[in-house]
Amino acid sequence: MPREHTLFTVDQGRFVLHPTPRMETRLAGVTDNVLAHGARGRLMLGEASILFQEIATPPPRPRPQLPASIRGTLGDRIDRRLAVIIGASLLAHIGIAAYAWTADVDTAPLGMSPVAANYHQDTIEITIPDEPVTTSAPGTAAPVAPRQRPAPIVHPTHVTASHPPSLREDDALRMASILTDSNETTRGPGTMHERQPGADLDKQLEDASHRTVAIGNPDHTSRTDDRAHIGVTPDHPLVDDPTLTRIDPTHRTEDRPIRITLDRPKADQPTTLTPATVLDKIQNAYMTGLQRCYRKGLAGDASLSGRVSISFTVDSHGAVKDAEAGGVNAQVDACISGQMDAWRFPFPRDKDGEPTDVSFHVSLALQSS
Repeated sequence: MPREHTLFTVDQGRFVLHPTPRMETRLAGVTDNVLAHGARGRLMLGEASILFQEIATPPPRPRPQLPASIRGTLGDRIDRRLAVIIGASLLAHIGIAAYAWTADVDTAPLGMSPVAANYHQDTIEITIPDEPVTTSAPGTAAPVAPRQRPAPIVHPTHVTASHPPSLREDDALRMASILTDSNETTRGPGTMHERQPGADLDKQLEDASHRTVAIGNPDHTSRTDDRAHIGVTPDHPLVDDPTLTRIDPTHRTEDRPIRITLDRPKADQPTTLTPATVLDKIQNAYMTGLQRCYRKGLAGDASLSGRVSISFTVDSHGAVKDAEAGGVNAQVDACISGQMDAWRFPFPRDKDGEPTDVSFHVSLALQSS
């Protein structure tokens, strides 16, 4: 026997038999290997026997149906009590809607002042009629009369002023950025204080604090050693040193560009809360708080940089617990730990779909440009 062999084919609606040369056949109703209606036979190849018979497809059975006396009509299948309740409810709702539609009172749009809503502008519509044309009889001269311009017809009308344009989307976004800016200032986060009166006072103080000032007279002083020093010991800097400058240690650092790079979080067990999800949530929602903590550290140490290792556990409700941070200094570490206590993530689930806790470890690289 070959590995593959087509025993029957269809040609013009009739089955055709294709036996192999080694087969022994016993056929009935088969002419030139074409099967007639009801043809049958037996094919033998060694110890294998194949029996076949051509039969007609049975006609489809009709779908059984209940007698009409049992089926009843559509009205018999409707619960009359339920139909009455539904009809009464529908009529009541339609009546309420019709009353609200007819008794509705037009009100001014939200945010519009009463003056703009009630303001009306009087306009005057002027219509100038056509001048009458006078004709004279034949052979007579037409009287010459001075031309008079007809009086205009005045139709006073009232036109309601258009509503003032609503606040544009870009204005709303600009106002939101002013209120929620991530820059940390002496008055807290945000730049709203820059729009207030006297807001440039901080800049003036900053310019004065960075100005080089020579103090004292190098030729003579009232000190015993004729040299004035800052402090009470001779080893302190000279007061009259022209190169001496003083920089305010509370110098504002919100204008300095900073960069915080996050490594991919590492989880202690596989859950539905993947490290990629945690990384995206921190970068998109919580990066502002991390930048605020770093700027607080730069206010005390302008050269502050390094890596901070943070670890936290997300419980089954998405809240953060056991938050720890360390690596730069105590102030920045404590600030980052406080920020992490307010973080929220999607609920973690294990492979069986049950709520679970998962711990993450992330490394932050702090760098000031």
